[in-house]
This record gives sequence, C-alpha cells and structure tokens, in this order.
Amino acid sequence: MLFQKKVFLYFEFLESRIRYLALDAQSKKIIEKNELQFETEIIHEGRIINPSLIQNRLQALITEKKWKNAKTSILLPDALITIREEVIPGQLTGSEVKEYLTLHIGQSIRSPFKNTSFHHEVTSQIENEQTVLLLLYPTDTIKDFENILTEASLKPDVADISSLCLYRMMQQNGVIQLGEEEHTLVLQWSPTHTSMMVFNKHLPQFARHSRNPAVSELWSLSPEGKWAWKGDQDTLQMSIKENLDTIERFLEFYRYSVLDGTTGITQIVLAGNFPHFEELKKNMENRFFLPILTISRPEEIASKYLPLYGLSLKNKPGKKMKRGDVTSV
Repeated sequence: MLFQKKVFLYFEFLESRIRYLALDAQSKKIIEKNELQFETEIIHEGRIINPSLIQNRLQALITEKKWKNAKTSILLPDALITIREEVIPGQLTGSEVKEYLTLHIGQSIRSPFKNTSFHHEVTSQIENEQTVLLLLYPTDTIKDFENILTEASLKPDVADISSLCLYRMMQQNGVIQLGEEEHTLVLQWSPTHTSMMVFNKHLPQFARHSRNPAVSELWSLSPEGKWAWKGDQDTLQMSIKENLDTIERFLEFYRYSVLDGTTGITQIVLAGNFPHFEELKKNMENRFFLPILTISRPEEIASKYLPLYGLSLKNKPGKKMKRGDVTSV
C-alpha cells in the first residue's frame, strides 16, 4: 500500500466561494487548485455569516481528498485590516515593545476592534521615543476562521493578508523594482470590489478596501468560476470610471495628506481577476501616467490564485526571514 502524500493547504474565503491550493509538503509542487462555490453568501464585509455551511463543505472536501490533519494557512479578508503608526517610549527593548503594545492597544492606542490581534515593526528610533507601524485585525474574526478549520479536522498554521502575499511574490521574483524610494500601490481589482495597499521600504503604509453592492449584483459567476457582466456596456464603463475616480482621489490623498506633497505613488501593481484586465490596464496607463505593472507568475498559476501562491511562499524551508520581509498579522 502506498503512503498518502502529506499536503499543505491554503484557503481564501470569499463572499460565496472558497478558493484553495494544495501543495505537496515535500516537493512544494501544486497538486490541486480549485474553488468551492456556494449558492448563498458565506462571508459578509469580511466576517463569517454561515459557519455551519462552510464547515460542512470543508469537512466533505477533506474527507474526499484524505487531507485530515493537514497543516492549513488562510488569507484573512482584506476588508478588516487597519494600519496605524504610533510613537512609544524609546527605552523599550524588543520584547518590552510587544508587551507595551499589548497593554495599551484599545486604550491609549486606539483600535476599531473590541479585541485586537496585531503585528508591529519598529520603523525609527531616537533617544526618547521610537515609531512603530501596527497592523491591526479583529481577534474574534481570526478565532472564527481557526475554529472552522479545527472543526474540519485541519491544523491552522498561518493567517495572512492577500496584499502582503502579493508583495512577497514581488520580493522573491525580483522583476519589479522595490527600492527604498518607491511608493508601490498594490491594487487588486475584482468584479465585486477593489483592495489597495501602499508599500514603502518593504512595509505596508496604508490600506483601503471598497465594494459597490449595486454593481456587484450585475455580475454573475459561472460554475467554472468565470465572471460575466449582465448589464449594458454603458453601465459597465461607468462603473469602471467610478472606480478609477476613486483610485485617483486615493492617489491625491496619499500624496498630500500622508506625504505632505513631497512625493506620491511611484508605481501601481495591478492584480485581481477582472475579466477585461488588459483593457483596464491600458485605461490606467492613459489616465495616471504611472508605471502600471503586473506580477510575474508561474504558468500553472492563474491570476486569481496569486495571493494563495504568495501565501505558500511564506517562511519557505531554507529561506531565513530578515528585516524588511513582510510578515503577517
């Protein structure tokens, strides 16, 4: 009898779908990629609204594929990530910084969440104070996903954010220049929403997620996972223009409110599974007069699986983490 191959699993939970990659634990080659589609909404505004349905479908998948107890990592919904910069006492050491933040987040350090999980990076330090960059996420949401995985006989491992995973791919393939002076906007454009995250000096600086429910209802998803527009072409072009207007306002906000007009976004990396992707890229090149770049990817990886593939690159064996590498919540 042949031994069952050990696998690593990577999941992304979307409004009415669960997207996943399965990698051979030894060779790290992709052995399966697919989507589970639901007839009803399972995630709403980044939060689980139908846990039993998700759990039952996951359990059936795990049983069918014989993936019980597989180490599993997930992409947390982008809609809930908050990025904040704080000044703390300069005399605190590495471990003391985390203890200080744990004590003060939700009190003197504001958080939009009742219970907050966080990742921090010290970005500058002088004699009496140091500046830390905080990535905040609701602990309850992380626990909800963890419970679903555990109940489906999986072993939760890493929780990360899709924009961070895309940036990790850019760091590793080295095709896009990510110098200290670059302010790189990672823009994920899907039929139902857009997610934006700005990186500078290899750290996230600002994030924004937007969704237009009225436009979302005019897109349909086939059983094969392909998007189709149900409205007229004028409405489609108007929705694209409205999104481009929103991006332009964000670029202006980042230049003048965040950077005080000294500089701005220097390049945009476009990702996502928008059906008219190349046309969209040309529209952006003509409008924003910035480099509009795309992420180099292996042939077997469709664009919609790029964030999951980036998640699979996190802490690969043999690759030591160094300061400047993007890390998760």
